Amino acid sequence: LVNRGLPLTEFAYMASLMVPRFIALVMPVALFGAVLFSYNRMINDNELVVLRSAGMSTGRLARPGLTVGALAGIVCLGMTLYVMPLAAREMRLHVEKNRSQWGTVLLHEGKFTNVGEDITLFVGKREGTELFGLFYHNQEDPDAPYTVLADHGTVIKTDDGPRILVFHGSRQTFRDGRLHLVEFDRTSIDINGSSNAGRSIWTQPEERFLEDLLRPDMSDNNDAYYADELVAEGHNRLATALLPLAYTVIALAFVLRGGFSRQGNLVSIIGATAVMTLTLVGHISAVSTIGQNLSLLPLIYVNALAPTAIGLFFILRPRRHKVRSLVPTTAG
Repeated sequence: LVNRGLPLTEFAYMASLMVPRFIALVMPVALFGAVLFSYNRMINDNELVVLRSAGMSTGRLARPGLTVGALAGIVCLGMTLYVMPLAAREMRLHVEKNRSQWGTVLLHEGKFTNVGEDITLFVGKREGTELFGLFYHNQEDPDAPYTVLADHGTVIKTDDGPRILVFHGSRQTFRDGRLHLVEFDRTSIDINGSSNAGRSIWTQPEERFLEDLLRPDMSDNNDAYYADELVAEGHNRLATALLPLAYTVIALAFVLRGGFSRQGNLVSIIGATAVMTLTLVGHISAVSTIGQNLSLLPLIYVNALAPTAIGLFFILRPRRHKVRSLVPTTAG
């Protein structure tokens, strides 16, 4: 878009509208890496050894990480339930609002330009809003496509979007096996896809809030057809908010229960990464599966809650220490 003449600020604004979705996807994995790195660093620096010697339990050592994981889950929930659909709606409205302006910006001299799916436009030369050597082909009506050739024209703005006022040209229509040619001194052509004007636009899943996803409008044909996918997307947003805490618990369970080794904690790190990856793959697979079969809906929650419950069990379970007797035993 920037290479075709749109301002950089326009691109930056559109990119910012994608940030909430990016954060919701990256935050759980980034938090997992941060917790794993921080606690492993404390182990290597013998800080956890000192804290354990001071009487701190594994559960108390894990409390800061668990707190951050819970807060990240709340932030993620706000992202998925409110900020993401709000940004998606703003993106669509922004695109529709500026479509007419972009249509004229994207017209480059010496190149064929597709405007939508049914309009092709060629401009031989352009000077601001003045266009020279125009070729315009419109096939919005498959039964009556037509082509306009004009000497020159100018871009004008109307209530229905941008149009090109063309002068000294001809309109060619091939119908009933014959070529129909009409010459004109002046006419206007549409470059905004007028057939789409006034057409109701189905609200995409990413643009919907939770209530609209879990309760599709069955009177709408599109909602009825994609009802399972909409419900799956709603539960996906709820389950995604559980992943930051789940990944944090996985990291803490492996690092804090792995013990201290002078050779490092590579085995614990690999194990935690493997379990986190399996949980992530399981989440993606569960979302795809329940979109086809809602009876498997509990899988998406089991995938997030099971690692959390198992990890908390190992973290909060009291450590068992072997006590060696200091009194020598006598034989016989």
